[in-house]
Amino acid sequence: MKKILFIATLFLTFSYANSQTIWMSETKLKGTIGKYEIVITLAVPYGGATPCFTIGKYFYVSKKKEIDLCSGDDGKIIESVDGKESGYFIINKWDKKIGQTVVGSWHTMDGRKSYPVNLKVIGKGKY
Repeated sequence: MKKILFIATLFLTFSYANSQTIWMSETKLKGTIGKYEIVITLAVPYGGATPCFTIGKYFYVSKKKEIDLCSGDDGKIIESVDGKESGYFIINKWDKKIGQTVVGSWHTMDGRKSYPVNLKVIGKGKY
C-alpha cells in the first residue's frame, strides 16, 4: 500500500511540475501606444504549459489593469482581455538591450484601428 501511495504522489508531483509555465529571460519595456503610456513585460516561457513562443503582460499606466500577451509563430503578440482576444502588437526586430528603443504598431483584431507603438527597454530579469 505504501508503494502505491508513493508512486501516486510521485506521479502527481511530476504532472503538476510539467503543467507549470515559468517565465524565462524577462524583458521590461515602457513607452506608448499612440498617446497612452504603457508598461510591458515579455518573457520566453519554459515548462510546456502554454502554446506561446513569447508570453507577457502589459498595462496602461492610467488604468493599472494587466492585459495578457501571447505570441504565436506569425510574429503577432496577441492581447487578451478577460480571456477574449482584443488586439495585437507587431514589434520590429530588437535585441533586448537595456536602453534600446523599439518601434512597432498595435492593431484591433478586426484590423480597423492601429496605433504606433514606441517602447524603451528599461530592465531585464524577474518582475
